[in-house]
Amino acid sequence: MKKIMVAALVAMTLAGCGDSSKPNSTKWIGGDVVAQPEFRLPGSTFGLKSAQDSKAQSGRAWFFEKVNWKPKGWSLWVASNVYSDYKAPKNDLSMLQHGFARADSAAERSKKESFFIGGVSKWLKENHVDVELNFLGYDGLPQSLMQSNDAYSGFWLTWNNEPCEKAFRMCVDNYFVSPVARLSGGERLSYKDWIKPYLNLGEGDTAVGRKFVIDSWGGMEDENSPFYDIWPTMVFLVNPDGVVTRAWLPQKNDAATVQRVQAAIVADVGGPYATLAVSEKADSARPPTQGYYGQHYIETGVGKVLETFQEIMNSK
Repeated sequence: MKKIMVAALVAMTLAGCGDSSKPNSTKWIGGDVVAQPEFRLPGSTFGLKSAQDSKAQSGRAWFFEKVNWKPKGWSLWVASNVYSDYKAPKNDLSMLQHGFARADSAAERSKKESFFIGGVSKWLKENHVDVELNFLGYDGLPQSLMQSNDAYSGFWLTWNNEPCEKAFRMCVDNYFVSPVARLSGGERLSYKDWIKPYLNLGEGDTAVGRKFVIDSWGGMEDENSPFYDIWPTMVFLVNPDGVVTRAWLPQKNDAATVQRVQAAIVADVGGPYATLAVSEKADSARPPTQGYYGQHYIETGVGKVLETFQEIMNSK
């Protein structure tokens, strides 16, 4: 009975997410936050840089160096779980029976991100909108795959997908890496502490339904909750004072789309952009809404090879 209730509530809350109707208010944009939360990077931050190098492919060498980001104006952040290939929390597929959705592979998520970032970038450039577009990889590379002991070495770049190409270099102003910690107690922010300021569920029947679903996933109180194993692509709009005015978090059923981002810039940034046209496509490209903390995609591939090898050996 409980599973039926959860499924019904999930359906009810999702029904409002893709609604193409746009009332006079801006509520349909989503991303609502309270108490003017500050935008925080989880820990030490590294920026992707390049330099001419005749020995490197295409004559340029790419590397990460430590940076200290400060707001210079408005910025839009696309924060991604780049590496994990888990399909469900802890890769336990029985979790799917409890209302969790199956996640795409790391490669598929990167492809969806490229379409979303490309759509946003195209609109910003066509309308000469002065909003910095930043990508943030918030998960760390496993130590087993690090190329050296340097904290900034071995960060993996997203795939070469259209329209933004590898590392989204054709679309973003900055490609940053700032790994978050799954649990508290270290030098970096824990995942729960990092996203907590943006977990505004709002009010009314829809909020009650969302809370019920989240509680069925372990709830928000305990950082060990399976709810905090949900590591999707999240989008933040940040003003020149470093305050988050919009935070689209799919884990609370509030996903960004190109259309929603456009409308948020029109509504929040305003000024010379207050009358810009917003796309009529209510189902415009959105980043992946499912992703989970877990094993690196390379480790997943190696594991499958070892399993196959073991099966062959056992069959002899």
